[in-house]
Amino acid sequence: MQHTICALATGAGGAVALVRLSGPEVCRILSELTHRSDLPEPRKQTLCTVYDGSEPLDQALITYFKAPHSFTGEDVAEFAVHASPYIKARLLELLCQHGAVPAKRGEFSQRAFLNGKMDLVEAQGLCDLIASGNKAAHKLAMDSLDGKLSARLADMKKRLAELLAQIEVRLDDVDEEMTPLSDEFVQGEIHTVLGHIKALADTFSIGKYIKDGLKTAIVGAPNSGKSSLLNGLVGFDRAIVSDQSGTTRDTVEEILEINGQKIILTDTAGIREHALDPAEKEGMRRSHRAMEAADLILFVLDASRPVTPEEKELWQDIRRQQKRTIVVWNKKDLSANRPELEAASHYPAAAVSCKTGEGLEELKKLITADVTEAQTADGLMISNLRHYEALLRAQTELESALIRLQARAGGEIYAEHLRGALNYLQDLIGEVTPDDVLGIIFSKFCMGK
Repeated sequence: MQHTICALATGAGGAVALVRLSGPEVCRILSELTHRSDLPEPRKQTLCTVYDGSEPLDQALITYFKAPHSFTGEDVAEFAVHASPYIKARLLELLCQHGAVPAKRGEFSQRAFLNGKMDLVEAQGLCDLIASGNKAAHKLAMDSLDGKLSARLADMKKRLAELLAQIEVRLDDVDEEMTPLSDEFVQGEIHTVLGHIKALADTFSIGKYIKDGLKTAIVGAPNSGKSSLLNGLVGFDRAIVSDQSGTTRDTVEEILEINGQKIILTDTAGIREHALDPAEKEGMRRSHRAMEAADLILFVLDASRPVTPEEKELWQDIRRQQKRTIVVWNKKDLSANRPELEAASHYPAAAVSCKTGEGLEELKKLITADVTEAQTADGLMISNLRHYEALLRAQTELESALIRLQARAGGEIYAEHLRGALNYLQDLIGEVTPDDVLGIIFSKFCMGK
């Protein structure tokens, strides 16, 4: 029999704390702690005194959820108590003394999954929802939690399962009484499912930016205005700005939200050929490291003077990175013309004045352009690496099935690849996921969820 589990479901701070209890002993424990023979009416808050022995511990609002109509599918009780550290700790002690055990990380959600209250995609969407720190990440998580992503995956699985069933029933038709499936029909069905899988897998590159944030490195020569650009984008003086060249000796990081997207901005030390001292040399090394780790590079140039040989060399290094790059022409207030820069016309560019703020809004739109376009093109995305890897494996199996089919291999040969693809889709939703994998997944959830 399952243990009855308990945990604090709210974080530090606030005036009210929520303690959650789930499992077969909920009714007994409720009765013993409240000294009441009658249970609170299901799904309605009831004011009850919680007792520590014969002494009252607190006046709590208790909500009882009768199985299976609860988050976990079990009997559940939620205690809304005053958020005194003593009251919270003592209530958990009392629950354990009366037969409950402390919940593991994500154990409430794992029980909800095991009891069929949500599939694995929805469960991971819940985890992402709790961690979401911006509008776009919130929408991405809600699409998973609301079942929209699960419905898309279920459609793919259903179509593939129906095709496999038609193939297998004909493999068992030794008397050949059924009309054979044409290769064109089978190819068409595989191509359709394969197209849906590829389209969803392709959203991962943008989805992970939304979930984890777009790592953006501000790079350029000393005194080109990198720190001023950081300050202009975040809206306050985060980095020291000076007319003296080489003021920034270390990377300076700031997290902000631009057009609903999480952006992780890193201001780097100016890069030039000869460092003046060991500290500047180390700063330049860290600048290169930040540039290599970035998803987006903002290459800052001083528009009021010609491009230097060092900047041209740095530009070639940036181009070799083959990463998304925006050329930022700073000090627009001092010059209306942009100096020449090789192949710069092939990259998005913005002319800004960090002094007046002109052009910064246009730059913000360019920074979030890829994410915004992807969201308007198709509302559904994936941001979970496990989902991405499962889709890639399913894609590989379907491509192998097409190769076998085109080579005129027997139905039993390419059907095996269809089974493999179907298995990966089932694993993604959680229908065939091993227990040890489930343990790893739910251990990433917060306590009390």
